[in-house]
Amino acid sequence: MPPCGFPLRRIAAIALLAFACHWLHAEQAGAKSPPVAPVVIDGLGKGTFPLSGPWQFHPGDDPAWANPAFDSSAWEQLTANQSWGAQGHVRLTGFAWYRCYIAFTPAPGVPPRFSLLVPRIDDAYEIYWNGSLIGRNGKLPPRAVWYTSQPEQTFGLDPVQHSQVQHGLLAVRVWKAPLLSDDSGENGGFEAAPLMGSSEAIATARAAHEFQWLRSRQLHFGANLLCAVIALLSFLLWLRAPARWILFWTAGFALAQPATVLLLNAHMGWRYGLAMGADQLVGAVQDISLWFLLLWLLPLRENHAICRLTRTLACVYFVNSVLDGILVVLTWNPQWTGFAQTSDAISTAISVALEAFPLFLVGYAFFHRRHFNPARWLVAILAFLDGMMIVFVNVVKQGRQFTAWPIASRIDSPLFFIDDNGISLSTLAGSLLLIAIVYAVYNSIREDQRRQDALELEKLELLHESNRMRHQAEHDGLTGLWNHRAIVDRLGEEISRSTRDKTPLSVILVDVDHFKKINDTFGHLAGDLVLKEIGAIFTHYLRPYDYAGRYGGEEFLILLSNCGMENALHRAEQLRQAVESARVVDGETILQVTASFGVTSAFSSHYETETVIRTIDAALYQAKKSGRNCIVPIEMNTPLHRS
Repeated sequence: MPPCGFPLRRIAAIALLAFACHWLHAEQAGAKSPPVAPVVIDGLGKGTFPLSGPWQFHPGDDPAWANPAFDSSAWEQLTANQSWGAQGHVRLTGFAWYRCYIAFTPAPGVPPRFSLLVPRIDDAYEIYWNGSLIGRNGKLPPRAVWYTSQPEQTFGLDPVQHSQVQHGLLAVRVWKAPLLSDDSGENGGFEAAPLMGSSEAIATARAAHEFQWLRSRQLHFGANLLCAVIALLSFLLWLRAPARWILFWTAGFALAQPATVLLLNAHMGWRYGLAMGADQLVGAVQDISLWFLLLWLLPLRENHAICRLTRTLACVYFVNSVLDGILVVLTWNPQWTGFAQTSDAISTAISVALEAFPLFLVGYAFFHRRHFNPARWLVAILAFLDGMMIVFVNVVKQGRQFTAWPIASRIDSPLFFIDDNGISLSTLAGSLLLIAIVYAVYNSIREDQRRQDALELEKLELLHESNRMRHQAEHDGLTGLWNHRAIVDRLGEEISRSTRDKTPLSVILVDVDHFKKINDTFGHLAGDLVLKEIGAIFTHYLRPYDYAGRYGGEEFLILLSNCGMENALHRAEQLRQAVESARVVDGETILQVTASFGVTSAFSSHYETETVIRTIDAALYQAKKSGRNCIVPIEMNTPLHRS
């Protein structure tokens, strides 16, 4: 053996021993501590601890990344209180992972059972604790979905015991669906940091979150309740007046917001994809209702070309929204996802173009209408501003997958707060537009009512004038009875009715005795008073359905419906006595007159008006020949002769 062999063996043994010690130390260190610095929490349990970070973050997907032994020290570090877009990953979609090592000491008296509260992750995700799946929200590929609800969720954590310090690995697997039409990775990942604590502390924190959310939505809920009331009242008023379509479109415009709240926030048990699909139709109804409201309020209804264009585009928009809603529902089936995303891009392009239509209507009204009342001006201006904002935001949202423009989010962010209720620019513009529309509709209905009342008044005046002129044309101006033409026409009608219904009809012809002598002795004014008095007597004693007319001069023709000869003679006697008993006062002169009566009855169908008048005239002649102030009946078949 060479002299140097022994020292070399000693050196090799020392080196091997040193390497073994180093390896054992490294193994122990690897078993006791994670490859990256953990989040250290002292006294966990009395409250909650926000797990803001640091988190290790990496795009892509590998189930091995949930294993605590995996070394993620080379991953990018992010915080959990901002979305991907806020941390430089605006265009990131698909899978990405978060990992966070946690080392904590429980507070005294706290059971070794902890919970995790995840306020919101966009879109679908899975939670792993020490490599085990403990919960999820939404579906991940191969059954990925576009839309998923994001309620606050809690997950139980069973920590690993290691001496006095407990530790574990929290891994989050996130899937951000690539919505080709209107989304990117800007909102992917965490939107608020998860909270860790005891089960009781997490339950309290969740209740506080829900209370705060409800409190921050009080104004929103109140506004939607008011919109629902407006929609209901407008619809009920439209049912009472179906011709006022402006009330129907007001109901459609006001109902959209509360309907969206019910579909997406009321937890009615619908699948989220179905609720989102129905919400597409709700948005279309609101936009279409606004179009027709602008037609009524600006007003543009008399322009037939604009009306036809509006109806055509409304049909296109509604059909496009129906198809878009179906596409959203189809995404629950993974085999339709690619087709649905591509089709949704086309559908969204059509929707964005159609949402600019109110700008065209308002612009056309500005250039062709010069006299708007303040309410219509307010609607036009607010509709233009709201339309410009909608179009601009939608265009920006479509382009944000290619750019990093944050302006769309800024428009949707609150301008100010009222008791923790955030008021954004878009919310303010929409609310002001609804108020302006309700005010303008109210004014429009009042204007329509005033015009309708004026038309009704004018119609009544015309009817009154028509009745007055008809009365003058059919009645004698002196006595108020029917004139010659009217009473003769009525006689023909009564003869036809009597023959048709087989009911009796009697006719009386009356002549004032010695009327020429009254005119010659006392003057024509006295004669007029006599005729008026006799007309008043006939009106008083006759039945409402009898007819009396001035046949000519001092002669009167009376028609007694449903009255035979016997009753006619009795009625004639009443009239004769009333005329005889009447006293006509003309100044200091008191006049007393009598009258002669001819009566006939029992007509056959072959008798005409002239025949009846000729017959009754013969009876009157016989009464005057017999000494006047008497009644002479005559049958229709009596031979006529005057000597």
